[in-house]
Amino acid sequence: MTSTSPLLTGRSAHVLQSLRQMLESASYQPGSKLPPERELATALTASRRVLRQALDILEQEGRLERVPGRGTVVLAPRMPLHSLESLTQHTSPIELMDARFVLEPAIAAAAAVHASSHDLDTLAHCFEQTKQVRSHAEWEQWDSALHKALGLATHNKLLVHFYDVLTQARAQTEWGRLRRHVLTPEIRARYTEQHSRILNAVRERSPEEAAQAMREHLSLVRRTLQEQLEATAPIIRSEEE
Repeated sequence: MTSTSPLLTGRSAHVLQSLRQMLESASYQPGSKLPPERELATALTASRRVLRQALDILEQEGRLERVPGRGTVVLAPRMPLHSLESLTQHTSPIELMDARFVLEPAIAAAAAVHASSHDLDTLAHCFEQTKQVRSHAEWEQWDSALHKALGLATHNKLLVHFYDVLTQARAQTEWGRLRRHVLTPEIRARYTEQHSRILNAVRERSPEEAAQAMREHLSLVRRTLQEQLEATAPIIRSEEE
């Protein structure tokens, strides 16, 4: 995005445009920091007030985050909403599982290292709720909340963003239809046991065990998903004929 904000004119608009160009350069990758405001204002020949107006807009757009004690941190550009919706709506269940295998073991490992006591309490609460659900909808709600809490426990905004994309893909129609057929009481009981192993590893601060427990969980999810796909394939072919 390179257009200036309609709220800014003159010098303010020029400063905002200069900051956008800085963020598009190779020198400012996600996770890097901008120079202190005083240095930045001098480099851009702008007042601190004008500079802060431009920084406020970039922060609202999700390009920057001002963190006390760390300074102004560069964030990854947000995917446009229409592009994200298109991506998740056209993602197959197998593509989703492949992506989960890449990302979620790493998330579990990072959570084991970085989870706070509040994170652990939230994970425990979500886990307890999955054991008390009475419907498929309630299971989906708390299962998703549990995995989301693992992502938040990494305290890594990029990982949380990527997991949000996976969560939206999980909500797509084809995935939900398959899950309803797959999630028998027996399968849910096995998922619950695996969730317990994942959370115990996170609580014990063991990233290797957390990652391995997540891989085993996803292996079962993938296996049951593939079995359901194979079971429904003849029906689909028959309807097409």
